[in-house]
Amino acid sequence: MLMSRPLGWFWLLAIALLAWNIIGLVALLFDPVIGLGDVSKLAPEQQGVYASRPAIAFYGFVLATFAGTAGVIALLMRRHFALWLFMASAAGLVMQNAWLFRDPSNLTTEVLGYQALVAGSIALAIWLALTAKKRRWSR
Repeated sequence: MLMSRPLGWFWLLAIALLAWNIIGLVALLFDPVIGLGDVSKLAPEQQGVYASRPAIAFYGFVLATFAGTAGVIALLMRRHFALWLFMASAAGLVMQNAWLFRDPSNLTTEVLGYQALVAGSIALAIWLALTAKKRRWSR
C-alpha cells in the first residue's frame, strides 16, 4: 500500500500535541514531589481536591500522560497503533477523574476547565490518528 505524504497542518498539530504531552510529563514528575508546604499555597478548594484524591487517580494520570506521549510519538512516526495509545490515554483520563464526580464540591470551574482541555487534546489526537489512517498517512 502506497502512503501519501501528510500535509503541513498534520505535522503542526502533531508537534503541538507533543509539546502539550511533554508539559503533562513535567507535571507528572512534579506531582509526587509536592510537599505539604506547596499544597498549603493552593487555594482552599484545590487543597481539598488534592488531599482527597485516591491513588487510582494518580495511576490514571500516569497512564493518560505516558500513553498520550507515546501515541504522539507513534503518530509522528506515522504508525496506526497511535490510535490505540490515544484510547489508552482516554481511559487513563477517566481513571484520573471519575472520583471527582462522587463529591460535587470537587468540581470547581478550574478543575473542570483544565480537564476539559485535556479531554479536548485527547479527542484531537484521536481525530488526527483516524485522519492519518483514512488518508493513508500512516501504516
